[in-house]
Amino acid sequence: MVGAGTVGASCAWFLQRRGAQVTLIDSQLPGQATSFGNAGCISKTSVFPFSQPGVIRKLPGWLLDPHGPVRIRWSQLPWVAPWLYRFWRAGSVRRVEEIVAALVALMEHTVRDFDDILAGTASEALRQARGMVLLYDRPGDFRADAWKYRERDRLGLSWRPLPREELAELEPCIRLGDGVALFEPLWQHVTDPGGLTRRFADAAVERGASWVQDRVRAVALRPSGVTVTIGGGQVLEAERLVLATGVWSNQLLGQFGLRAPLLAKRGYHTMFADPAIAVSRPVMSASRHVLLTPMTSGLRVSGTAEFARLDARPDYARARALVASARHFAPGLGGSGISEWMGQRPMLPDSLPVLGPVPRHPQILCAFGHGHYGLTQGPTTGRIIASLAFDEDPGIDLAPFAITRF
Repeated sequence: MVGAGTVGASCAWFLQRRGAQVTLIDSQLPGQATSFGNAGCISKTSVFPFSQPGVIRKLPGWLLDPHGPVRIRWSQLPWVAPWLYRFWRAGSVRRVEEIVAALVALMEHTVRDFDDILAGTASEALRQARGMVLLYDRPGDFRADAWKYRERDRLGLSWRPLPREELAELEPCIRLGDGVALFEPLWQHVTDPGGLTRRFADAAVERGASWVQDRVRAVALRPSGVTVTIGGGQVLEAERLVLATGVWSNQLLGQFGLRAPLLAKRGYHTMFADPAIAVSRPVMSASRHVLLTPMTSGLRVSGTAEFARLDARPDYARARALVASARHFAPGLGGSGISEWMGQRPMLPDSLPVLGPVPRHPQILCAFGHGHYGLTQGPTTGRIIASLAFDEDPGIDLAPFAITRF
């Protein structure tokens, strides 16, 4: 299997546990690319796509705001425009209803699958189940999202208003101002996403999986499986190939005449190794699209979306803009031991990953395009892929996640 991020490492672990002989291939060490710097949240209730009715009208204002949640490098707008058109089409009322239903089904066993892999890799200590605090700058911002909470009530996804007194007790450094606070009890977080992914991969190797650190140069079909040629020239043979290659997946899909509308939605973070404030759980601003997460290595400030080509240089002003936005509700934010990071999320226009076999080539299994939720959906994806590899019912309708939907 190709790809050693959270999704790929989870697939390797579930496959190896089932008795498959696994070779895990990546050019980087497990968990050291996109999975390294994510916000660390296991967000079972994140079942709403990013494209929603009216969102496209907000885009110009976001783009003009230097601290806004979205940036497009104008020289690359012609390249991004076709994806944005698909994104707009995915935001119709009917399509959003279909996407929410698919994500609810995918997220149903997220916590159970995390329990499974954490117990199997002795990694329980890296997970915290303290919920999440969600903030809105103004009551009007909350009212604009009221439809989401009506839907969540219908779906049985818990949330509740958080009184100011309780917010002050839970997170004393947070200043609500005239805003609204909510509590999300189902959220969990991990304190070292990159380290957790590494543990998943290491556990698979300890069970007998092989690790190959190299680039995949070519993939070819054969009557009883596939061959994989890696950068050093070695040719590997397998009955099945799992593509967990994130935003780079089209480089291999193209060898089968396929292409998914993947776009790199870049995320940034700033880490304070010695922060001036402390939070005990994730604190997120829904108005400002910025998230604080306490981690083993300090306090992580993450968020933002930048659409750019894979080879474009990082713009770390985005990481600094996150800190400026976060100071609106965490005025004491600061500290020492500052580091900045950029990762490339594999975004599809409808916010659904691609899961399942390639048409006419069932020996190729897709597991990519998880966007913001690779950590949340990684173990569940691993379980699904293991079921497919053994020709078993994965327990979920995979039609909404098929690559043929494009």
